[in-house]
Amino acid sequence: MVRSFSLLTLMLVGIVLLGNSAWAGDKRNSERTALRRVQQQMQQLEQEKAALQQQVSGFEQEKSTLSSEKDALAKKVQSAESRVAAEGRKRRSMEQELKAAHKENQALQEQKAETEKRLLEMTTRQTDSARQLAVLQDEKKQTEANLGMREKQVAGCEDKNLKLYQYGRDLIRQCRDHSATDVILRLEPVTGIKRVEIENMLEEYRDKLDAQKLISAENRK
Repeated sequence: MVRSFSLLTLMLVGIVLLGNSAWAGDKRNSERTALRRVQQQMQQLEQEKAALQQQVSGFEQEKSTLSSEKDALAKKVQSAESRVAAEGRKRRSMEQELKAAHKENQALQEQKAETEKRLLEMTTRQTDSARQLAVLQDEKKQTEANLGMREKQVAGCEDKNLKLYQYGRDLIRQCRDHSATDVILRLEPVTGIKRVEIENMLEEYRDKLDAQKLISAENRK
């Protein structure tokens, strides 16, 4: 715009100068020459004006493009800032989850160690119990063997006792036989044993034999 104003000023000055020279020289030639010059200058001004308008239009279009690019960049920056903020929140959330996982893992490790300790204690107790059980089973077997041997011994003793009882009863019956009693009575002057004493002695022996037989029967039960 400043350049156009300067050209217009020069054109006016030229017209004035040409006017002054026309009065001094050939007026018609001077007017034609001045008119051509003015026309040329006007064409030049029009061309410059069109070029300036085209340049301004280009500037306006470039400005619009730059403004659109600016808006697009602003949107991209805003989107990037939103992504960065979201990623920051996600990162903080993941850090919290990681800390929680570490704590949970530590708790699980402690629980695992406690469980392993209790399992070891239970295994030790089970081993001790199994060892004690084996000892008790051996003792039981030995006791059962001893009991069987004792039962055999008792049975043998009872059989012997029964036989002795039978021998004693037979002996008492034989002593009560009149012939045996008569022999003893004939020896009374020598032995001093009377019939009543013999009977009492035989009864006493019979009671003792019966008593021993009853004790043996109780043991069998």
